[in-house]
Amino acid sequence: MEREIQPRARTILIIEPDSDERHRLCQLLAQWGYEVDIASSCATGMERLQASRPCLIILDVDMPEGYSLVGEIRAAAPEVMIFITSEPQNYLRAMEQLKHQAEEFLTRPILPVALEISLSRAVRTMELLHEVKSTCSRQRNAQTCENVAREVENERFLAVRQMVEKISAFIAEVTAGAQGNLRFYNELPYFISVHSPDCRVLAANSVYLKYLGNRLYENSWDIYAGKRATRTACPVGRTAATSNVQTTRALVRYKSGARVPVLVHTAPIYNNEGEVSLVLEVFAGTQEIDQLARQIRTTQQRYQQLFDAIPSHAVVLDRYQCVTAANNRFIQVFGDQLGTRFFDIFRPAAFPVHREPVSQTFRDGHAHQGEMVLTAPDGRTFTVMAWTNPILTPGGKMMQVLVIFTDITELRQLKDNLASLGLMVSTVSHDLKGFLTGLDSGLYHIDKGFYRNQPGRIEEGLNIAGLMAERIRKMVLDVLFSCKERELDLQTIDVLQFVGGVVAGMENRLRGADIDFDYDFSLCAGQFDVDKDLLRTALVNLLENAMEACLEDPVPKAHWVQFKVVSRQDKIIMEINDNGPGMSAAEVAKLFNMFYSSKGSKGTGLGMFITQKVVKKHGGTIEVLSEPQKGSAFQISLPRKTGPSIQE
Repeated sequence: MEREIQPRARTILIIEPDSDERHRLCQLLAQWGYEVDIASSCATGMERLQASRPCLIILDVDMPEGYSLVGEIRAAAPEVMIFITSEPQNYLRAMEQLKHQAEEFLTRPILPVALEISLSRAVRTMELLHEVKSTCSRQRNAQTCENVAREVENERFLAVRQMVEKISAFIAEVTAGAQGNLRFYNELPYFISVHSPDCRVLAANSVYLKYLGNRLYENSWDIYAGKRATRTACPVGRTAATSNVQTTRALVRYKSGARVPVLVHTAPIYNNEGEVSLVLEVFAGTQEIDQLARQIRTTQQRYQQLFDAIPSHAVVLDRYQCVTAANNRFIQVFGDQLGTRFFDIFRPAAFPVHREPVSQTFRDGHAHQGEMVLTAPDGRTFTVMAWTNPILTPGGKMMQVLVIFTDITELRQLKDNLASLGLMVSTVSHDLKGFLTGLDSGLYHIDKGFYRNQPGRIEEGLNIAGLMAERIRKMVLDVLFSCKERELDLQTIDVLQFVGGVVAGMENRLRGADIDFDYDFSLCAGQFDVDKDLLRTALVNLLENAMEACLEDPVPKAHWVQFKVVSRQDKIIMEINDNGPGMSAAEVAKLFNMFYSSKGSKGTGLGMFITQKVVKKHGGTIEVLSEPQKGSAFQISLPRKTGPSIQE
């Protein structure tokens, strides 16, 4: 059996995973003269218990394995006092399960006045226990122990009276710290008293004594009128008999003779043996409570109207980033998401992790704004401008965060389109300038050849002019195609006849450039539905790119271009390969971007963009395999039957 841990006086161990809460409690306890040790988990908590041997432990029971840790502490250190802290929604559960193992229960965040009251009571209890042990060890006779027990009982009643006053002061402190219309709580007369299990008044606060008179040690039921004016029917008697928390409506007789309806709350207080040793009674007038409730409802309605009037989506998030409130605009678009984490509703995208305004405000407690790209529950991706602002307690601690965001997707798209238009105009102007320079060169050769009677020079000029005119025509068609959407003009045509026409237009150009052109249509058969003009443009773009890649290859070798078509049952596979200089992985990744060209100033960057667009319009796919110095391979897969509604 392990040796019990003997506690050291004035040493307190805090087992708390929240670093901010640990720091705040450490500062408070240090100011009050306590030595403090800390632990952030259950495992480190047991280690620090062995090392620091505290007289008291403040334990956050909501952390993982928090409940089982209480039992482990009790087994290792029976004399250590335990203060349990819990969130308000878990408070009753903690009290029910740990009522026989802990001395105090506090809600989080812990109010300084509540902690001070609990510590004062705990210190006094430890002092009395120490005196009892010292006295009993010096004098073993029964009479001495009986006297000590009587002294402890007297001290207990004094502690009860002090506790009532402290509870009253505690409620006043809480209500004084509230904001807005909650100030009306200060106007409510709270009656607080403590009773014995046999229904005798042991202590009462000043409000109780003022309105009901000094009834100490009198019957608990004497203040009531009507059916509650008996021992068994009064709220204290019911709680003492059942050991349950009770809420009762009753009539109370003031010492002035007035009868006032009240709402009474009674709760049992247990001793170390689990028996009811005291009953706490708290009540207030129902008329004042009803008036307060009406004022609070009016205030809530007014604030909700202001919240709903915001012309953007607005939500309030708690410290776990869960939605606690939302305006009508948000609910209409995204549904009722109360209790759901914000980033479970919207999947973030396109920004660095934890750098968007919501996470920044939760991290530093300041207001932020910025763009966010979010994915809605229906899968729609949209861009928003978000503003976040912390909601603080009177003490300056952040409780919640207000998030307001506006959908700017269309504005962002318009901005991107304007940027693309500007880039297109710049690119086209630059390329057109080069083409016109080439055209001027051709006209110069024609002019000189005509006046000097040099037919060869005239022919060279005509060739240059024709080439420049063809490039201008192609560039204009590419620009028109990229700027204007058009429906597919589908026709059912023979596959072999179609690819044969493409080859006929390119074969002479490739062979004239001293590039071997090899094509294989032996496995090509049947028909397919295509827009023949668009698809021919896409294939010609690929073949021209392959030809130009071979011409630009700095490595001298015999260049070739291959064109192969294979018919399958439900699709047509087209492959275009070359042994040019190839491309890096980075170049392949950008190949189909608008205005990107691996040919530098010699290309518009529209050809490959248009090719991919045409293939997608037909419901097909295009894949690229390429490595530097190993050439490039393009594979197009097209369905035989293309529906007229295929979209990109």
